[in-house]
Amino acid sequence: MKILDSNFWIIFTLLIALSGLALWRGGTPFLGEALGGGMKLFLRFGLLLFVSFLVAGLAEALMPREWVQSTLGPESGWKGLLIATAAGAITPAGPFVSMPLAAGMLRAGAGAAAVITFVSAWGLLAIHRLIAWEIPILGAGFAISRWMLCLVLPPIVGLLARALLRS
Repeated sequence: MKILDSNFWIIFTLLIALSGLALWRGGTPFLGEALGGGMKLFLRFGLLLFVSFLVAGLAEALMPREWVQSTLGPESGWKGLLIATAAGAITPAGPFVSMPLAAGMLRAGAGAAAVITFVSAWGLLAIHRLIAWEIPILGAGFAISRWMLCLVLPPIVGLLARALLRS
C-alpha cells in the first residue's frame, strides 16, 4: 500500500497553499491559530477515524467474497441494486466507515454499479440519519416524504452507472 499517493500530495499541496494564504492575510499568529484549530479537530476526531478504519477493515475481511460476487457482482441485475440500496440505507455510520466499506465491496468483487447504488443509498436514505436528525428537526411528515421520494433514486443511479460503466 502506497501512503504518499496522489491523494496525499493533493492535500499536502492544499495545506501549503492555504498556509501561504493565511500568512499573507494575517501573518504568523493567524497561521498558528489556524493550524491550532486543525490540530484540535485532529485530536477530537483522530481516534474516531482510527477506530472507524479498523471497523471498515474488519468488515471487509469478514465480507464473504463469493456472496459479494454473486449478490452484488456485475451480473447481479436488479436484485443486486435493490440489495445495495437496502445495505446503504441501513449502514449506520459516517463516511469514515461507509467509504472504506464501499471500497471493500469493490475489492471483494461487487460491480461498480452496485457500489455506486450503495453509496447513493447511504447518502440519501440512511435510516439512522432520518430517525436521529431529520424527523426531530424537520418534522415527520416532511422527513418521511423526502425519504420516500428519494427511495427510487439509488436503483436508478445504479442502472445509469451500469449503462455508463458496463459493470
